Amino acid sequence: MRALAPLALSVVLAACDKSGPLAELDASGTWAVAPLPASSASPPSAAPPSRDAGRAMPPRPVPTSSPTVRITMPEEVQLQAIQYMAAMQAPQPSDAPADPAYAKDIADRLRATGRTDVVSSGRRIDVAVSRCDATLPREAIARQTGASLNALLAHGVLVVRCWDHELQCLQSTRDADDVLCTHK
Repeated sequence: MRALAPLALSVVLAACDKSGPLAELDASGTWAVAPLPASSASPPSAAPPSRDAGRAMPPRPVPTSSPTVRITMPEEVQLQAIQYMAAMQAPQPSDAPADPAYAKDIADRLRATGRTDVVSSGRRIDVAVSRCDATLPREAIARQTGASLNALLAHGVLVVRCWDHELQCLQSTRDADDVLCTHK
């Protein structure tokens, strides 16, 4: 994915150049992630596109009943996981403004669970632990802070992520059932 960043940046910069071949592009338009080609369609066992607090999400790479994308899964599934995790963390106009002080307070209270960090000006809280799993972010929030996922969302925190030496799990604050884990 990082290899695509320079290409994406060059396309955006080229779009700003009013004399080049992309001069007709309307830079004020909304940009959307292009869907995967038909040959990359999700496997039949994957869940249909989900809704996250009323907004369209990319196709979920694995069902919520088995939320881990393994490194042995097809490349298409792994790419869907990247897109899905990016969408989980992406702020929308209807989201509350990020409250970095609140996020830092929650992160400080989570220190009993592991090393914490506030990312993206308070949009994500990271917790480094010795063993991460799909239930840890939500349980740690409830046990260590007494806050609800709705309270975090009301303060602009969109995701709580736990990670260890082999796994990362992102818990959406918009939907308590929306957790996605990937092997690192």
